[in-house]
Amino acid sequence: MPTNVETFKTALFNEVKSEVFYRMAAESTKRDDCAMVFMELADFEGDHARQLCERVADSPYYRGFDAPKYLAKLEESVEATVSPKDEKTIREGDMRSILKLAKRLEIESRDTYRALARGTDDPAVKSFCEELSRMESGHLDEIIKLERAMEMPEEERPAL
Repeated sequence: MPTNVETFKTALFNEVKSEVFYRMAAESTKRDDCAMVFMELADFEGDHARQLCERVADSPYYRGFDAPKYLAKLEESVEATVSPKDEKTIREGDMRSILKLAKRLEIESRDTYRALARGTDDPAVKSFCEELSRMESGHLDEIIKLERAMEMPEEERPAL
């Protein structure tokens, strides 16, 4: 079973990867409404990473682990967070493929937060991870809504 720190590192990696992914997706789409949703999701993911670092910084359960330093290191190597295969999917710009990939990322993040919540002894971190898991589920719902809107003729699409 992974340690709290290992699970936390995975969670941070997922947040940075998702932020990069959504920024790339926003740049590649030709639709302003999709770009706006992707930029909003990118901002959420970046906020999650910083908030998670703040929550564990003073926790005795993570003593010796410098979360902000680890996050800065991840952000420095941001290009390495998105796999070449995923980057190709984004650059090719097929919205259905991008949305399928976005759903996978949100599910991975949600499940990582669930695992972190189950694996920590720190009640504050547990509560926060449960909250982040719910937020990731909300992001997944937004992606599904966007996916459904893509299936409709443009004049029938709801405002995103």
